[in-house]
Amino acid sequence: MGNQGRTSQEGFTLIEMMAVVAIIGLMLGVMLPNLTATRGSELKRQAQDLASYLELARERAIVTSSPHRVWIEMEEGAFRVDWWVSEEKAFGELEEGENLNSQASIQTDRYSLTPPAAEYRDYFPIPSRFGREQWLEDDTFFEGINTETGWVTEGEVQLVFQTDGSTDYAELTLTDDWGNQVILEVQPLLDYVRVHRVEED
Repeated sequence: MGNQGRTSQEGFTLIEMMAVVAIIGLMLGVMLPNLTATRGSELKRQAQDLASYLELARERAIVTSSPHRVWIEMEEGAFRVDWWVSEEKAFGELEEGENLNSQASIQTDRYSLTPPAAEYRDYFPIPSRFGREQWLEDDTFFEGINTETGWVTEGEVQLVFQTDGSTDYAELTLTDDWGNQVILEVQPLLDYVRVHRVEED
């Protein structure tokens, strides 16, 4: 009886411990690639979300005949869509004289020879959720943007779309805390943004 009690209290054998370690290793070998793939998919989803902002800015620039930009704060990971308009138009207010009906304009035979004053314009957020400042997820950041003037990693940058939809070529790189990278390639004339993942060597 005493020998059996002493045997039952002994620890794991070396073979049992090796078997447990092998099982844990197999489980990690299966789980880690899936976890990395999941994180890579999340990064790509964020890149596609940002691409939708770029495509919307291009479309609105053409439809509204006003230049648009995607404003990006590199270090904060913030972005939004702005358009180049007057303050009155940006906030939906009527311009002076817009409320005059067309009949009154037809009946008058007096015309002003004074050229209209130059209207002050600037970039204002567009009137939709795309005009509200958004941020990347906490584990994602802007690695940098490659433009015609060089590689930019900090400060504010803007990707401007003219009224014909054209823009300057740019490559915007997003990275997460696990080293996954996705590049948004903005073509000057195409009406879409190419998103591709950077494969590890």
